[in-house]
Amino acid sequence: MAVRDYLNEINEFESHYQYDSTYMRELLEHSSEGYAKFDNFMPLASHREILDPETYWVAKLAAMQVEDCGDCLQLNVRMALENNVSKQVIESVLNGGSGLPNNLRDLYEFAIRVTAHDSIEKDLKDRINELFDKNALLELALCIATAKVFPAIKRTLGYAKSCSLVEIKV
Repeated sequence: MAVRDYLNEINEFESHYQYDSTYMRELLEHSSEGYAKFDNFMPLASHREILDPETYWVAKLAAMQVEDCGDCLQLNVRMALENNVSKQVIESVLNGGSGLPNNLRDLYEFAIRVTAHDSIEKDLKDRINELFDKNALLELALCIATAKVFPAIKRTLGYAKSCSLVEIKV
């Protein structure tokens, strides 16, 4: 794909999600090959094949809360809303999982612990294994793991904002 095509994609993404994509433009400007590989990563970062939207986005938002409390989290809130996840569920996730039904609360706790490299109690792991088969767990693994990439790139380039300065809008 040509650089101008990538720039058009970035501009459309930025406009659609009201998201500052400066770091993407910088990557494209300084390494078009690196950006092409980054662009190829995007489908993995949004891969959802068997999980329902609510399950996927509870896990993604929980992981994103650990990784980023600013623009990337806000972007994912917008994406969750776009995927018809209720405001109530999103707000519950953003408020530490309170108010979620037990199955989603367990998923929230699991995603937080995986992302933060915290230990996972046997009871929680057993409940997760009852909720999800191997295929679903693998999809959750991709969902959680890919939440780390974008904030890490932004932090490396100095684009991370302080959590206290950002208000997440649902």
